[in-house]
Amino acid sequence: MRSYDLAIIGSGPGGYVAGLYAARHNLKTCVIEKDLVGGTCLNRGCIPTKSLLHSASLVNMLKEAPACGIEIDGYRVNFERVMMRKDEVVDRLRAGIETLLRANSIDLVRGAASLADHNTITAGQETISAKNIIIAAGSKVSGLPNLTIDESNILSSDGALTLKELPKSILIVGGGVIGCEFATLFNSLGVKVTIVELEERLIPSISREASKKLEAILKKRGVEVMTSTKIEGVSRAAEKTLVCVGRVSNTEGIGLDKLGITTRGGRIVVDEYLRTKVKNIFAIGDCVAGPLLAHKASYDAMLAVDNICQKMRKVDYSNVPNCIWTNPEIASVGLTEEEAKAKYPDLKVARFPYLASGKAFIKGAVEGYAKIMGDSKGCIIGVEIFGDEACDLIGEAVLAKTMGIKIGDWAGVVHGHPTLSEILQEAAHIFSGTPIHSI
Repeated sequence: MRSYDLAIIGSGPGGYVAGLYAARHNLKTCVIEKDLVGGTCLNRGCIPTKSLLHSASLVNMLKEAPACGIEIDGYRVNFERVMMRKDEVVDRLRAGIETLLRANSIDLVRGAASLADHNTITAGQETISAKNIIIAAGSKVSGLPNLTIDESNILSSDGALTLKELPKSILIVGGGVIGCEFATLFNSLGVKVTIVELEERLIPSISREASKKLEAILKKRGVEVMTSTKIEGVSRAAEKTLVCVGRVSNTEGIGLDKLGITTRGGRIVVDEYLRTKVKNIFAIGDCVAGPLLAHKASYDAMLAVDNICQKMRKVDYSNVPNCIWTNPEIASVGLTEEEAKAKYPDLKVARFPYLASGKAFIKGAVEGYAKIMGDSKGCIIGVEIFGDEACDLIGEAVLAKTMGIKIGDWAGVVHGHPTLSEILQEAAHIFSGTPIHSI
């Protein structure tokens, strides 16, 4: 039996980050993984989808090139090479994580983990003893009872990432984040796309303004959008069907019941320090409440390790950004406008359009806005960016909100010109009553 200070179940952006962070705190650590190192994010989620979306963005640039005086004839999409590059990116990054684990003397144990007691885990033929345990088992795709996913004609998001050929048409069931990102991808590559969404608008978790603007743009590009629509079955009207109706936590088979560790809605119940009912067993990432985001899992990972080291940090998801890689991108931190109005009677909203940005105009990316929401004291309640590079730009807003910067002070921060980041400064000026509108 091998003994450790910390054993981690799962090697995704929660598990491997917890391992590396623990090693830097001089904890003897192992990471247990039954599948591929890197978890869903690296192998079937964030990284492969963004690789494909990058290829799609190049197609969009080619389409827009004539407006900038660059005439390109005869390009074609080599889908096989697009998918090969995606695999190359994933393989390279997976190898990088494995190298980091070895370099930090973290043992990688292969096998399906099961809790034997509060200090013992079985994984394959191994038995592991650990003073502390972190469950970072991630999540898996969810389905619908009336649609049997066969990964041939009816695909999950996992199956979509293994396609050998581009379909001529695809029906996407679910207009959430994943569904809309795939709609962006396939539409850019020339596939006829239809989205069916049960709710009355796309991506209900974002603001109504962003949701409706995205829907209008998708429709303008030829995507058929059917909201407030329940799907009963699939006809052969589309060559492929892609089911994107959410994800469920991988909490089955870990042995939670025998230790009395409870779940709610499939997710492990933890306290504000990410501890389960068993005080030396923590759970993080998609296994617990909160947004199903890779960077949230990494945040959880470091917080859990700090608490194992008795630093006692309480979890706080109020500054975790949401990033959506549609075209245009959508990113936000804090409350949406609807949520903020319901909670803050003194709410003030300031927005600045991409159309008035010199850099956006240069790039031909004038669709969008930056929106800052704050209270009467100038405290940041929420920020939303809809437009080119929104998922990168939101980092500045996350920093400002996390550090408690007042919106008036934010307006005084010097930004490079011409850059897209100026839209945030301009919105802050508008909020503060000192609009500049520099081009």
